[in-house]
Amino acid sequence: MKKILISACVLLTAFLLTTCNRDVNNLTGDYSYKLSGTVILTDADGEETHHFIHRNGQMNVLKDKSRKSGLVITMNEMNGGCYTLLAEIQGDTIVLQPHQFSTTLLSTEGLPSIGQDDSPTMVYQISASGSGRPNDQMLILREHWTGGQSGDPSVRLLAPEITILAEKN
Repeated sequence: MKKILISACVLLTAFLLTTCNRDVNNLTGDYSYKLSGTVILTDADGEETHHFIHRNGQMNVLKDKSRKSGLVITMNEMNGGCYTLLAEIQGDTIVLQPHQFSTTLLSTEGLPSIGQDDSPTMVYQISASGSGRPNDQMLILREHWTGGQSGDPSVRLLAPEITILAEKN
């Protein structure tokens, strides 16, 4: 009886461990992503709201071998920028660890955009965090950005909800 109980415990533990890895393995792969949201810029003169949809690229989701339910996500923008972030799977939620990156905000007449190669360009240092969920062959992530303009700390940036839609290739 003792041997049967020990065998059952070993099988249950092995099943649980492979289930966690299967969740991570199901998410790994190459994705095409689009990013959109609203950015609020604040300085001594007040605040401006910018809507943007001009950021997209290739996202690679890799298993983080140093953490059982961890992911490494690389985002390679079409205009050449890239950054890497770490995430953790908690149940059916993907939790993005806080990360920093630089991006540009461009003021074009009536159509501000993020991360494009037009002028005039202003570089912002961003701190971001967020979470999301897998949905069939897509990842739906939501980030919260805060930061400031490089060279002018009086200009602050807030993006309360940035949406990233990533479709598996």
